[in-house]
Amino acid sequence: MFAPLDAPLPAGGVWSQSHSLVFDVSVWEIFGALLHGGRVLVVPDATARSPQDLHALLTAENVGVLTQTPSEAGMLSPEGLDSAALVVAGEACPEEVVDRWAPGRTMLNVYGPTETTMCVAISAPLVPESGTPPIGSPVPGAALFVLDGRLRPAPTGVIGELYVTGAGLTYGYVRRGGLTASRFVACPFGVPGQRMYRTGDLVCWGADGQLKYVGRADDQVKIRGHRVELGEVRAALAALDGVGQAAVIAREDRPGDRRLVGYVTGPADPAGLRAALADRLPAYLVPAAVVAVDALPLTVNGKLDTRALPAPQYTDRDRYRPPATPIEETLADIYAQVLGVERVGVEESFFDLGGDSLSAMRLIAAIHTTLGIQLPVRAVFDAPSVRSLSQQLDRHVQDFGAERTPGPGFASVHGRDATEIYASDLKLEKFIDAATLGTAPALPGPSSQVRTVLLTGATGFLGRYLVLQWLEQLELVDGKLICLVRAGSDEEARQRLEKTFDSGDPKLLRYFQDLAADHLEVIAGDKGAANLGLDERTWQRLADTVDLIVDSAALVNGVLPYGELFGPNVAGTAELIRVALTTKLKPYTYVSTANVGDGVEPAAFTEDADIRVISPTRTLDGGYSNGYGNSKWAGEVLLREAHDLCGLPVSVFRCDLLLAGVSYAGQLNLSDVFTRMVLSLAATGVAPRSFYQLDAEGNRQRAHFDALPVEFVAEAVTTLGAQVMDGFETYHVMNPHDDGVGIDEYVDWLIEAGYPIERIDDFGEWLQRFEAALRELPEQQRQHSVFPLLQSAGTELVEPGAPARGSLAPTDRFRAAVQEAKIGADGDDPDIPHVTAPVIVKYVTDLQLLGLL
Repeated sequence: MFAPLDAPLPAGGVWSQSHSLVFDVSVWEIFGALLHGGRVLVVPDATARSPQDLHALLTAENVGVLTQTPSEAGMLSPEGLDSAALVVAGEACPEEVVDRWAPGRTMLNVYGPTETTMCVAISAPLVPESGTPPIGSPVPGAALFVLDGRLRPAPTGVIGELYVTGAGLTYGYVRRGGLTASRFVACPFGVPGQRMYRTGDLVCWGADGQLKYVGRADDQVKIRGHRVELGEVRAALAALDGVGQAAVIAREDRPGDRRLVGYVTGPADPAGLRAALADRLPAYLVPAAVVAVDALPLTVNGKLDTRALPAPQYTDRDRYRPPATPIEETLADIYAQVLGVERVGVEESFFDLGGDSLSAMRLIAAIHTTLGIQLPVRAVFDAPSVRSLSQQLDRHVQDFGAERTPGPGFASVHGRDATEIYASDLKLEKFIDAATLGTAPALPGPSSQVRTVLLTGATGFLGRYLVLQWLEQLELVDGKLICLVRAGSDEEARQRLEKTFDSGDPKLLRYFQDLAADHLEVIAGDKGAANLGLDERTWQRLADTVDLIVDSAALVNGVLPYGELFGPNVAGTAELIRVALTTKLKPYTYVSTANVGDGVEPAAFTEDADIRVISPTRTLDGGYSNGYGNSKWAGEVLLREAHDLCGLPVSVFRCDLLLAGVSYAGQLNLSDVFTRMVLSLAATGVAPRSFYQLDAEGNRQRAHFDALPVEFVAEAVTTLGAQVMDGFETYHVMNPHDDGVGIDEYVDWLIEAGYPIERIDDFGEWLQRFEAALRELPEQQRQHSVFPLLQSAGTELVEPGAPARGSLAPTDRFRAAVQEAKIGADGDDPDIPHVTAPVIVKYVTDLQLLGLL
């Protein structure tokens, strides 16, 4: 505790004691003085709380050693205290405090968490104008370790988390066993049984052997999808002219609405400070508001009291600018609805009002649903105000034409405030004109031979393999595959599709180009637009010549609600049904999802059941993938209606997780959770003993993970879809094998292949180490890992899963069809394939090829 007595402080003299006796700094103030041969000056509480009164007392008593928190020192003037040495402790010390106090005196920075009882590090005398002050080197009796997420020592200059052990380490927290277990861990560098304290402080070793404090792990906050270091923003704010002291916190004054807010003392104008920060920092680092205060509030221990900082006023009613045009009025309403605010002025930034990357996606989807115009999400970042975005909309319409959403919207079909939706709401007459529906039952039936196929979703993960499958089939009959691809022109559409195949394996690109040379047409269009985004002549040509429709396109997003997926996924399906019901009946192959079974009684969720019967009502609950699953359910309902009313032949393929194929290198679905998880496990090198709940004896349980290789699925969809010339067929494209092959076995295969992954017995300990290691990954790796998903969901919701046995729904019809059609690699014994080690190990080699491992 008293190791700092060897520090270069004056012997004897007067030491101030101004802190509460419950604050461990007070022990240093009292016994440091007495053991130094000095006199203790006990400062009254009222005096300690007044910088002016404290200054007067210190000068009158000629204090020689002054101990303050950096926040207190920032409020105290150094004038007249030239003979006083300053010791700062208790919180991070800003550069400006050192610059004010260090000239002409001894100033030390002392570090010691309460959990270590004592000071464990002390700096060399601080030097002004030398950047971030160090927190020092270990004192005798303490050992400090800077470790990465895998508890390996971090090299000099590399940031890691600080772990402390030594004589003063406490036993833990009273009656908080879980917290004790998470913060006090076994020390791998000491004797058996020795523990160390995980401080949560991010530090690095400097070349001079001193630790440099970087920040708190929990001071990193997520704003608009970006990781933000509050200290970085605070330092930028404090460096501006006219700022005395500065603080920056993340406030959440409205649930789910987290914003950066800055607080300053001094004469500077808050609006001017915010404008100055906007010139110096990326947009996501600029506080939504800067608030001027007379003084920063402190706790009884002299630290910044963030809870006492006042809530800002984000809007200035005097500067509110109302919408001036109909499009601005519509956009302002959409902004207000997405952000949950009463009104939005045309000059106010979407992000200043609390928007982030996820809500920007919702904004774009809402614009698409309401206005029928598809903008990239980037447009919101480039033009965040209502006025600037309305100008973007005007330019977009001029460049590409008004891409109107087909048919009605969510509100007119289900009701504006619906929290439940009904299959009975989804009637074709709400989407398709009466003339088309009236003539459809009498149309000629499907062509006897499929020679022209219209495919949507060709640039997707499954879509590229459907392209190959259909090109192979159509080459045999000298047919044509027409791919509908979103782009500004047919040439751009073809380039976009080719880029999908130019993605890691030259062999794949060559094979695609050879097949496509004589049998592929790519047209620019959009499933989610009226007339598919086509001119009348092109639309009618498709209606006249296409023999079969393969619909694998959808806006796949687990966050967006049903109402914002309605346009592209529901009304867009109805628009394709209109094509299928014009000139002649065209069999419709629909790629659906296993998520349509959410909320359905398991025994009822069969391939024979009518979705309208087994799931007549759906709840809109905002859960993950609730919106997407409901939008695919709605597509199935519309296709059931088209079959019953018009005789449209339909095949529905409800797919679960699609695994990467083995034929070509680098073909990964980088956005799916499974790919992210493989990357995360390989990059961090840690995995739990089991991802599933252990049995009563603590052993791993037999489990199954429902997934199939994408190449097999594409072959099945193509082959079986082409066979459906009448009727309505539903296939559960799932893995039914109760083979004991689950995620734990996947990890076993990676370890057996030589990838260094450490198994950790305790799931909670693994999760903590896993998250810490993910946090330290390079930015590109971290963004492709599960880290963004953990940040959104919160690790407290992550727990071992219940082991499953086989697929989540019966696959009898699908399996029989696969065997009868001899689909799959083993033509002699066709069946739904088991997942094997090469499929999983190839993920790592593909990630390496793509530069992500």
